[in-house]
Amino acid sequence: MPETPIAAGSIRLHDTVAPTLTAGIYRFRSALDVRRTTDPGTALAPPPEHATHVQVSAPRLTLDTTEVAAQHPPRDAVGAFGDRLPHVVLGRRTLPWERRFSDGTPWLALLVVRSDEASLVTGALRTVVGETVFSRLNSAEPVDGNRTVVGLRAKDLPTFRALLPSRADVGLLTHVRQVNVADTALAGRDDDGWFAVVTANRLPLGGASPVTYTACLVSLEAREDAWSTTTGNPPTLIVLASWPFTTSTAGGTFEHLAAHLDLGAFGAPPAGAPAIVDSAGSLGLTGTRRDGTPTTMGYRSPLLGSAPDPLPDGPADVTADAAFELGRLLAAADGRFIREVVAWHRATDDAARSDSAASVRAGSARSYATRGAMLRRAAVADADADSDPLATLGETFAQRLLSRTTRADLWQAHPGGANLIPRQLPREGEPS
Repeated sequence: MPETPIAAGSIRLHDTVAPTLTAGIYRFRSALDVRRTTDPGTALAPPPEHATHVQVSAPRLTLDTTEVAAQHPPRDAVGAFGDRLPHVVLGRRTLPWERRFSDGTPWLALLVVRSDEASLVTGALRTVVGETVFSRLNSAEPVDGNRTVVGLRAKDLPTFRALLPSRADVGLLTHVRQVNVADTALAGRDDDGWFAVVTANRLPLGGASPVTYTACLVSLEAREDAWSTTTGNPPTLIVLASWPFTTSTAGGTFEHLAAHLDLGAFGAPPAGAPAIVDSAGSLGLTGTRRDGTPTTMGYRSPLLGSAPDPLPDGPADVTADAAFELGRLLAAADGRFIREVVAWHRATDDAARSDSAASVRAGSARSYATRGAMLRRAAVADADADSDPLATLGETFAQRLLSRTTRADLWQAHPGGANLIPRQLPREGEPS
């Protein structure tokens, strides 16, 4: 049953999108049961059994930046983020379940830590996670123990317990969102509109002064010890991706930016300072000519209350050029606009080709109707005793049609028409 289309601006939520096969190495076997058709009850000697290995790959020890579609708070952002749970949006919808536990628990979790609670360590895999965990990882899928990885190490076991969500909560903190790909505000650069979202279990609260946090997307693969360890040092988890941000009392959100817009005119100098724009509102900018010599160019902001008509143009002013380039960049960044332009271009091109093809075929048909009898007589006169005059006539007609087109495949006229057209033409003396 087909899914109901998603309206622009809407989101459809899914608990999980789990692949049939998780990441790992699989062995496939195939064999034949051979029997006689005349005696199905008698089995014949089968050929040898065939076995092959297939590896289902997926990210494991690190995550490429292209896999991350968005994150909140943004990297290195400063603002009032204490009332929203941090999260990371992944462009691969099945990623959190590609290395899931036997009960379906995802293998990814997002932890938010302060610098006084945990630290990032870098080293060889077997050194960071320990030999026991490395053996479990290597038995599930061979891995290089000397590969450099990043790990998250809490200062003590109670702190680790407070940071890590429970096993049941890991599944609840992960879900999938499906959006309309035509809605650029939600789909962005994605091509199918599906996203996996991993959410943290902790609000990054601020204090009397700004507090810096690090969001860490960690791997829980083969880490049952993350919940079972009760004594000793806390387990070190592999970090696939991380980014810092700072929680303060204000700023960082769209609401704050909108409420604190600078409403002053473009180029307006501070009180008591000389003007930096001329009487027309043009700001002088330093530039470089094509020959490498320095120059000064004018630029006028589009947000000024009035504008000269027409806008200044030429090498001494870049206002119009900047507006033109800005328009092109905005159009190129709008996926929905680009798709609509491409669809319009294809439809217009197809219509133009169809009209031209019909015109060419009609013209060729009229030409043949006018000179058809003469062409038949010429074909018969030029034909050898053993050749078919209608074949020569058909080839002549096809060549005339091809000569009137610049691209034969567009007008459905192919050189092979010499073999098809003769069968559609009546023989000399037969009624047409």
